[in-house]
Amino acid sequence: MIVGLVLIVLSVAAAVTAVAFNGSGAGHEITAFGQHVANANDMQIFLGGIVIALVFCLGVWMVAVAGRRRRAARADYRTARREANDAARERDRLAEQLSTQQEITQREQDTTVIGRRHDHDVTS
Repeated sequence: MIVGLVLIVLSVAAAVTAVAFNGSGAGHEITAFGQHVANANDMQIFLGGIVIALVFCLGVWMVAVAGRRRRAARADYRTARREANDAARERDRLAEQLSTQQEITQREQDTTVIGRRHDHDVTS
């Protein structure tokens, strides 16, 4: 995504610079940082504009793909979090059910032991 944004910024800067320093006549002098780089004719300037537009489109495409990936990753994260919450609720429900079942079993055992002990005391 960052590379796409850099490409967009650079292509816009190049286009603005080309338009701002547009000279007249058949030959155009191209300078960079105050140094003469080359001379270009109208066809070369036109093709340079096409290249700048393609770089801009590549940057926009890269940003769009990164955005789609980010949305998909967030959706996957939300789904995983929702499943984890559902699993935690199911775990808590089963733990409660197990606890209740253990209490019932313990009461039954206590009742059985008390009844037997009472029977044993009476017959002795």
